[in-house]
Amino acid sequence: MEIKKILVPIDGSDASERALGYACSLAEKGGAVVTMLYVVEADVLLFPVYRVNLSESDVDSVKKKGEEILALFGRDVPEGTKVERKVEVGMPGASIVREAEAGKADLIVMGNSGKGSVSSFVMGSVSHYVVHHSSCPVLIVK
Repeated sequence: MEIKKILVPIDGSDASERALGYACSLAEKGGAVVTMLYVVEADVLLFPVYRVNLSESDVDSVKKKGEEILALFGRDVPEGTKVERKVEVGMPGASIVREAEAGKADLIVMGNSGKGSVSSFVMGSVSHYVVHHSSCPVLIVK
């Protein structure tokens, strides 16, 4: 299997930082392009009590925060590694799967959330969702 496109969801966690390092290592060996994806959760864009959409300037502000996180994580990408950065708004699991399909990713490399089994069962897990819904292989980095 030839890996030319690797999608790495970034959420600002240590786990996603480790996943990015792993993806960059794979990319260097095979000349793949790494796409760093930050998903702004749709719930963040709603007032908790009134469930009203925030203004466009508020959405832009939240997206800007995502771009800042991607820029920060991008500093650790080895020189010569081809990197793309994307910020999307939506539900993380579904957005990751959708981006993998749209970008024709050969592999998704993502961090494990580190939630306990009870928490994952009650709240759901992004990595669990991606593993079960992605049409391409998913590598979970602990």
